[in-house]
Amino acid sequence: MSALKVLVVEDDPMIADSLKDILEMLDHDVVGIAENADEAIALCNEHQPQIALLDIQIGGDIDGVELSQIINAQFDMPFIFTTAFADNETVSRAKEQGPFGYLVKPYGVKDINAAIEVAMSAYGRLKDAEKKGTGMSKIIDNSIFLKVDYKLIKVKIEDILYIEAKGDYALFKTVDKGHIVHTTMKKVEERLGDFNFAKVHRSFVVNLAKIVDIEESNLLIDNKVIPISRANKEALLKRLHLL
Repeated sequence: MSALKVLVVEDDPMIADSLKDILEMLDHDVVGIAENADEAIALCNEHQPQIALLDIQIGGDIDGVELSQIINAQFDMPFIFTTAFADNETVSRAKEQGPFGYLVKPYGVKDINAAIEVAMSAYGRLKDAEKKGTGMSKIIDNSIFLKVDYKLIKVKIEDILYIEAKGDYALFKTVDKGHIVHTTMKKVEERLGDFNFAKVHRSFVVNLAKIVDIEESNLLIDNKVIPISRANKEALLKRLHLL
């Protein structure tokens, strides 16, 4: 992997220096170390880093999770969260921001190198997807990145209940949320067809593992009644391997 311009956001000087040493050992250029969000934003504006390593629990009025929102909105680069410990609420907030990876302290050279390589690969795939006019990345580690407004949301394939067409957009529905993405149902089928998903209607692609029951012309997923078209019913039953 070629050398990258890396921003480190870490308010513990010893950890920051150690991380800087590791990154430079890997031939990356550390453009700066920020202890808080204001310093991080200033460094982003000045040096245009290619990737950021963000401590979730930095000091100041803006924590690492909130800083990631700003990076998503203002700067076109991937970021990796680093943390030693975080409560469940903070972890949930962090997941919503669509990070390209996590590093749990303490971490070593191999951990950092692998995290950066995976993050840059995922970011590159997302950029390719955007050029092709879809708000979905390719499947990466059984997850997919969805471009929602100015954020990249990482969603596990197994967590998707169904996808519903909404004009030029599609609603990706999980148990907790719904994400509106600029894409077509044809592209949804192409991307998810090999992952236990099936088209059951011109407006619906469903996760077969989430089906609760099937009636004559409808199926049920998480209290959502979804129509089954005649054209798709036979293929659906075959996919379910009915006895």
